[in-house]
Amino acid sequence: MDIIKAVKTYRLTPALDQRLRLAEEIFHEIKSPLHGFIVGRLKLPSADDVFQEAVKAVTKDLTQFKGDSDKEFWAWCYGIARNKVNDHLRKQASDRLQPMEPDELLQLAETSAQSSPLSPEDRMDLQHALKMLTAAKPECSDFLWQHFVLGLDYSELAEERNISYDNVRMKIGRCLDTAQALMA
Repeated sequence: MDIIKAVKTYRLTPALDQRLRLAEEIFHEIKSPLHGFIVGRLKLPSADDVFQEAVKAVTKDLTQFKGDSDKEFWAWCYGIARNKVNDHLRKQASDRLQPMEPDELLQLAETSAQSSPLSPEDRMDLQHALKMLTAAKPECSDFLWQHFVLGLDYSELAEERNISYDNVRMKIGRCLDTAQALMA
């Protein structure tokens, strides 16, 4: 099937029954490649849900596609799929627990059964360090929270933020250095 010809015909065809037939043919052409693209980035069953959203967006906006080649069409489809994957990852990240306020974290640390009570000096140092880090580098506070408190490993953080494993490793190291420098 010449996909670009089908897309152009779809855009120009006023008859609903013909458009539905063309949309079905286009769907059958894009179904496997788009599903594979999304499954390569997300785990099932999330990938199936995101695939449905991507196909829905492609068919909804098919009349708005302005390209003239198969390559442009596929780039457009993959761009929509990539955006849907990123939307899903952002939503997933925002659904996680958010960092606690420094005072709440301090209270939790003090009441934890696994830790001995903090001395007044240690409590003041910890409170000061948390407030300084949050004020100076909110991103660092978030990275360290997700890694040390929520227990996300480097690969999970990399996937969630759509950055490389090494980038996460370096950011965590820099954030720890920043926290240490703030306390010096």
